[in-house]
Amino acid sequence: MIQGGLIGLVFLLRISFSDDIRVVDMVVNSYTEECVGEREGNCLLVQEGDHIGTDNWSLFYYEDSIEGFDYEPGYIYHLKVKKKKIKNPPMDGSSISYRLVRIMSKEKV
Repeated sequence: MIQGGLIGLVFLLRISFSDDIRVVDMVVNSYTEECVGEREGNCLLVQEGDHIGTDNWSLFYYEDSIEGFDYEPGYIYHLKVKKKKIKNPPMDGSSISYRLVRIMSKEKV
């Protein structure tokens, strides 16, 4: 009986863990744009998911928003990024954290 309960608990933890953390593909453009949010700075232009390869770019606040990623202008990056939902995020901050998993490519433009 205890073993069945442990298996069920592990299964539930895996489901909630997978809902909170996902690894996604992201493309980062070769230039940034000025933006204002919680502070002034430069925003990355990114594509994610179905938008990759289209003309649709989203502003991504700020250059330092992807932990472990050092952006260098003049290059287009294809990244694997871990997205994690933040429990109880600050009111003036993002509800998602981003962490670099791997740079798949870095192409000079």
